[in-house]
Amino acid sequence: MDDAKLKQGFLGESIVRQLLKDCKQQFGQIDLISFDKKTNKIYMFEVKYQERFKAPPFDGHGLPPYQFDFRIKIANLTGMIPFFIIIEPEIDLKGEQLMFYKNMNILNNLSNDKKFITGGEKKRLIFHIDSFDKMKIKQQ
Repeated sequence: MDDAKLKQGFLGESIVRQLLKDCKQQFGQIDLISFDKKTNKIYMFEVKYQERFKAPPFDGHGLPPYQFDFRIKIANLTGMIPFFIIIEPEIDLKGEQLMFYKNMNILNNLSNDKKFITGGEKKRLIFHIDSFDKMKIKQQ
């Protein structure tokens, strides 16, 4: 897709976002949605390309709490299965990166010792690194 069409698409989305704000609607943007023809299930994906959180109390990955809560709410209302996927930017000598993933419903039900919310102005809901499944992916 060329830059002009991409900018045009962003402009259209910006206009609709403002209309939704004006109507006091809660809204968000889901990164990807897929349909599994074999199981007839719909999956939604929140994808982050980010470095690992490495401060006490544990290493992990996360996202803003409002993003997490919104996706859980949409999943509960629609029956979609929400997944959180994180690709770490570090590339090893084989040209591979780590990708972490987990059903957000499972993350939502973790005990409090496996998740926490950071302080500060830009809060993040962090999940313990061991709470995720992981795989190596070849850099594209």
